[in-house]
Amino acid sequence: MFKRIIYDDWTSIIPLISFWLTFGVFLAITVRALFLKKSTVSHMENLPLEDDETSTQAASK
Repeated sequence: MFKRIIYDDWTSIIPLISFWLTFGVFLAITVRALFLKKSTVSHMENLPLEDDETSTQAASK
C-alpha cells in the first residue's frame, strides 16, 4: 500500500525539477551578466564591428 502512495506522485516532481533547473540557469546567467566588467562589456559589444585581418586576407586569396 505504501509503495503505491510513493510512486503515484512521482510525475509531479519532474516538472518542478525542470522549472527550478531552468530558473537556476537563467538566474546564474543574469547574475553573471550584471557583474561583468565594463571593459569586457565594451569588448563584447564591439566584436561584430571589428575587422579581423586574418580572415579577410584568407578570404581574398
